[in-house]
Amino acid sequence: MATATRRASAPRNSHRAEGGAVLFRGARLFSKIVAMTGGAVVAAGIGVAGTTSASAEGTVWDEVAQCESSGNWSINTGNGYYGGLQFSRSTWQAFGGTEYATTADKASKAEQIAVAQRTLYTQGPGAWPTCGQRAGLTKANGGADPNAQPAGSGGGSDAGSGSGGSSSSALVVDGKFGPATTRALQGWVGVSQDGSLSRADVKALQSKIGAKVDGYIGPETTRKLQIAIGASQDGSRDFRYDSGTVKSLQTYLNTGATGIVGGGTSAGGSSSSADLVVDGKFGPKTTGALQGWIGVSQDGSLSTADVKVLQKKIGAEVDGKIGPETTRKLQAAIGASQDGSRDFRYDSGTVRSLQQFLNAR
Repeated sequence: MATATRRASAPRNSHRAEGGAVLFRGARLFSKIVAMTGGAVVAAGIGVAGTTSASAEGTVWDEVAQCESSGNWSINTGNGYYGGLQFSRSTWQAFGGTEYATTADKASKAEQIAVAQRTLYTQGPGAWPTCGQRAGLTKANGGADPNAQPAGSGGGSDAGSGSGGSSSSALVVDGKFGPATTRALQGWVGVSQDGSLSRADVKALQSKIGAKVDGYIGPETTRKLQIAIGASQDGSRDFRYDSGTVKSLQTYLNTGATGIVGGGTSAGGSSSSADLVVDGKFGPKTTGALQGWIGVSQDGSLSTADVKVLQKKIGAEVDGKIGPETTRKLQAAIGASQDGSRDFRYDSGTVRSLQQFLNAR
């Protein structure tokens, strides 16, 4: 299976999926089928397996693997596909496999199945057009799950024994987005803590962090969340499969983070920002306070028009783009150290100075 990057040299052998184009080992033999699936590509028909479902691990995925690789979960023949389910490097990476190993053949059977389950959830059984069909693979019997974790792994959620509650102090910071981390995130967002992130939950999260509210996790939602929790913005497509971001999220949730991102408890209708938490994180609350200072609508999301107003206020070139000059001018305006940062929003020192400045107004 392969949610790989597109190859210009072999466009007919690729499929567009949420994580990128996918390449199948058997694409030449099944080019017509592959062209219609719109899913991940795997060597001859790679599939996605269930997280902790014993029936999925013991039956349908073994059958898919038997067809793909003669059941050899450590196979690497040098053909660009790896492991029992024949993942390409790009698919393995797109669905979070690199948190376990660089390529699928170096990961355990349970880890390969977990990544397969994630892929199955997004791309369906068509990701394995030949072997998936032969094995009778479906989303149901394959345990399709966007948050799939290796069977018996605890899912990155060695967190206490409670069933809910907003507290997440017992989260294990292991970079695995499992049920306990999901519940803690749900508690922070303010939705039912059932350990499974629904589309409605994602919309609530997006509303909280100032991302486009569409119910789908992609690069924008991931970037906005990274900003909100003070994590490095590394260009990941889905924060759930990026161990670095998940670790930052777990650490953030372990601090007992509650309320509006960026500090404070007010809804942000007034220009006052005296309740801002000075944490160096440029979230919606800090954005709203900055908007109040420059005299624009306080919606918690900095638009190009807002940036132009800010630039005019601080004497920077008015082009609507935040860069070194705008950052330097803002630092001068609020009395912060001019450290050469390219974008003040991602410089915790400047953001702290900004929060202190806004709190003093």
